[in-house]
Amino acid sequence: MKSTGTRGSVWSTVAVIVGIVAAGTVVAGLLHEPQPEPIAIPGCEEVIQPEDLVRVNFAFVSEGDVDSSEVPWRFEAKSQAMTDALIAALPDGSVVEPEPFAPAFGFDALAVRQSFDGEAQAFGTITAADRTGTLAVTVGLSDQPAGPCFAGVVDERSTQADGTVLDIQDGTDTTRVVAVATDGTRIDVNANGVLTLEHVIDIALAPGLRASAPA
Repeated sequence: MKSTGTRGSVWSTVAVIVGIVAAGTVVAGLLHEPQPEPIAIPGCEEVIQPEDLVRVNFAFVSEGDVDSSEVPWRFEAKSQAMTDALIAALPDGSVVEPEPFAPAFGFDALAVRQSFDGEAQAFGTITAADRTGTLAVTVGLSDQPAGPCFAGVVDERSTQADGTVLDIQDGTDTTRVVAVATDGTRIDVNANGVLTLEHVIDIALAPGLRASAPA
């Protein structure tokens, strides 16, 4: 009985030693594991890395609260002028496909007045250059600057001569450009399966979509 107990204690001691060594090896490996190189995004002075996203405070990325009574596109004349500007910004030969069970393509002042965030949205199916896809344009107001770029969300940032900041994401089938203008207008253009990056930028920079543009 004594010898059995002695043998058991020896194996227990060995197991503990092996466990300590293994744990030390894992810890050492973690401490010495090469860290990935920070992701750089052209045009961005500050980039939030993927591993830092979980630590970003929600208020930091918030666009700011804007009362719907403050936005000019709550009026029919302004929303119609913005719709006209959006259609004019589409490339030549573009066709807005009819949607029998959806609202007409354009901005709806009534929907803005009923919204909580005061954003104006236009969504529709577009055919251009023999390609058909969807186009979504959201226009809002924000008192926040463009802020840092988020890795995996922004591919490039471009600042225009008038101070407008463009955040560009150009994927295989989806292209998105977010423009933050100096008058506080934030224009988010998202094209899926249709339009080139240049076309999407043209829409994001359309003067008639800005809050300061006359109706």
